[in-house]
Amino acid sequence: MSGDRYIAEERSTELWRDFQRGRSYQSERGLTRMLPLCVKFYEGDQWAPPTKNTKNLPRPVVNITKMICRSKKSAILSTPVRLRYSTFEPSQNVDKLNYFADYIQREMGADAIDKRAIDSAVKKGTYIYHYYWDAEARGMNASVIGGLRCELLEPLNVFFADPTEADEQKQAWILIATRESVKAVLQKADRGIDKDAIKSDEAIEDPYSKKEQQESDLVTVLTRYFRKGGEVWCEKATKTTVINKAFRITPDVAAARASIEAVERSTAEDPAEDGLPDPTNAQSGAQSARKADLYPIVVGQYEPREGCIYGLGEVEGIIPNQKAVNFNLAMMLLSAQENGWGKYVVGKDALRGQVITNEPGQVIVDHTPGGNGIRRLTDHALPSSPMQIVEALTSLTRVVTGASEVMTGETLGPSMSGAAIAQLQSQALQPVEGLKKSFWRVKEKQGRVLAQFFRFFYSDTRFTYTPEGKTDTTERMVDTFSSAEISDVDLDVTVETIGGTNASVAGDINALETALKMNAITPKQFFQMYPQDAISNRNEILRILDDAEGQQVAQLTQQLEQMAQQLEAQKAAVDSVSKVVAENERLKAQLAQVGAEKIAVENEGREKIKYANAQLRAAEKIILQTAGDAKNMAREIAHERGML
Repeated sequence: MSGDRYIAEERSTELWRDFQRGRSYQSERGLTRMLPLCVKFYEGDQWAPPTKNTKNLPRPVVNITKMICRSKKSAILSTPVRLRYSTFEPSQNVDKLNYFADYIQREMGADAIDKRAIDSAVKKGTYIYHYYWDAEARGMNASVIGGLRCELLEPLNVFFADPTEADEQKQAWILIATRESVKAVLQKADRGIDKDAIKSDEAIEDPYSKKEQQESDLVTVLTRYFRKGGEVWCEKATKTTVINKAFRITPDVAAARASIEAVERSTAEDPAEDGLPDPTNAQSGAQSARKADLYPIVVGQYEPREGCIYGLGEVEGIIPNQKAVNFNLAMMLLSAQENGWGKYVVGKDALRGQVITNEPGQVIVDHTPGGNGIRRLTDHALPSSPMQIVEALTSLTRVVTGASEVMTGETLGPSMSGAAIAQLQSQALQPVEGLKKSFWRVKEKQGRVLAQFFRFFYSDTRFTYTPEGKTDTTERMVDTFSSAEISDVDLDVTVETIGGTNASVAGDINALETALKMNAITPKQFFQMYPQDAISNRNEILRILDDAEGQQVAQLTQQLEQMAQQLEAQKAAVDSVSKVVAENERLKAQLAQVGAEKIAVENEGREKIKYANAQLRAAEKIILQTAGDAKNMAREIAHERGML
């Protein structure tokens, strides 16, 4: 046996031994039994297989477990949060880094992963994120190959060097067990590895009883992260041989580029190497004096389990109560089932071959002498105590778990105002605040791991973002992030709630209702600013208001068009009137001119008449004077002639 092969087998044996020790610890703590049971109860599989004595027992399921878990999940996720980086030097601007972090998380689908993580938390008590570099991934920018990705791990498939230590970053090593196809494993194996030793094996015992397809060519792969000299390394192996020898997760761009060029020259296939950057990609990280010192694994606990890194879920404490509720309901149904059909006491030869079927209207002849051979036993009323026990158990369970009617959004009364309901909900959610803040602390740990990948794997990466305070996607900006900008910058990470949801919801609603009554805001603005935690169908209401607003806009548009037509007609009429007015003004001016001329003519005529009259009067005077003189002359002549 060659030395390299011996070392590979020895290393794989060591990993397999650590894997077996981890499974033994989980079994001793009861995790391999309890976690699958919690999943079954959440999914409604809450009864044991029927036996000879219980085959006729009804098996009702009133799944208060799922109801409570759903309420807790929605309460934890009701407040959207985002990661925000800052530096200890005020002069350092990290706005670009924050926008880039938002972009990468959208690309990874972080919101969907978080929802699945909280689902795992309420059922199993533990949720584990695994971040890795996928050299063949394509993100929102399809022209770029390679990207950061995240997967949610099954808690029972992750093992720790010291499972009593709750901080994953303090572990000497972390081991992940997966089932992968032999073909994929061979493609990822290092050159020089004995590939004949990589072959399918029997599936490890699965606590969830999941069955593999027949003739599935799968092999158990163990991936272990560990530290050497403060730097994180990774190695992979099967039960029989090493797949990938230990390598740093800090990328060595120069070495990777040389390796790829050698592969291209030999025309060999370029396998995708998980945990290593793609050196031919423009995203290959810048070299830095820093080394990757954080495990790319983030562990979250729903509630801490004493002396154990694996957390305590919501379901585990509800199972006994859930069993009692189901059992009491089953006994009630069994009682109804047994007493639903009447029971008869029949004397010998009373029926003579007749069969009592309880069919409506059935006639039975009693053949006994005296006719008392058939009688029905008295039915007993169904007991009410089991139902009372069920109601009491359900109520107590909701009280102790904090899943009251107020938190679950059930009807509280038609006369209650929105502010009063919000105040009650705020009080009911107080027990969940600790769970929320625990989840936010896990998000902060994610931020530190993300920053590590940003430092080493992204260089000159184009991304899009919406500036702060903007919501319209048409206002997206384009920028370029370079890992060199933060390669040697000390970063602090915090979780920031979106929309100020830590403020008093009741106070916000009071202010909004007051503004609406004063007509300071519209109904649409009212529901746009209404706290999301306090209303369940906000988007539907906004959609209806948008439809109504659209109809109103259409009506106003139609009215404006009609008014425009009327204005055109009125304008035409005004133009016509203007022409008439202008013509009237012209005629008035002409009339004024004619009038002036007439006055002048009349004045001139009057002067001429006056002059003529004066001439006439002068002529008359002359005539009268002449006539007088002629008369006097005639008298004198007549006197002289003796005529007088």
